[in-house]
Amino acid sequence: MENRAMPRAGEFYMHFKGKLYQIVTVAIHTETEEPLVVYQAMYGTFKTYARPLAMFLSEVDHEKYPDVQQIYRFRKVELCENAEAELVDEVTAQENECDEKEETADIEPLLKFLDETDLHERLNILLQYRDQITETMLESMGMAMDCVLNGKTLEEKYYELDKVIRTKLQYEKKPRI
Repeated sequence: MENRAMPRAGEFYMHFKGKLYQIVTVAIHTETEEPLVVYQAMYGTFKTYARPLAMFLSEVDHEKYPDVQQIYRFRKVELCENAEAELVDEVTAQENECDEKEETADIEPLLKFLDETDLHERLNILLQYRDQITETMLESMGMAMDCVLNGKTLEEKYYELDKVIRTKLQYEKKPRI
């Protein structure tokens, strides 16, 4: 564990079973003061989990999972232009093809948004997938834009993110992304 970097908010990690997660924060247990990694699934219902840091950074139990090639339980991944293709390839190797198509389709707007660096394109994605975007996706998109969405409803958060992108387009000459 000493040689591995501490997970940071906003980073993405791939579980050895092929699922993608985003780090929310590293918290401290109130009684034991044990560090806990709080992370969110980037598939399905986007559940949020907490796991002790030592367990998060630990190696895969190769006796229990002899066919697993990945060394660590979670490995950091960088999302880039072909992140969706990489995610699909890894999930295909681990899961049923039908499940993979459902999950990728569920998070397609989020993946496209995260892959895009141009603010105009991010705004287009937000508008194009308006009916498919969930509240959790909006929160992840907001984090990618370095902002916290304070709206109470899905619609309020949507308009807040829309306003953030439009404001950055108007006032930022060079994107910080």
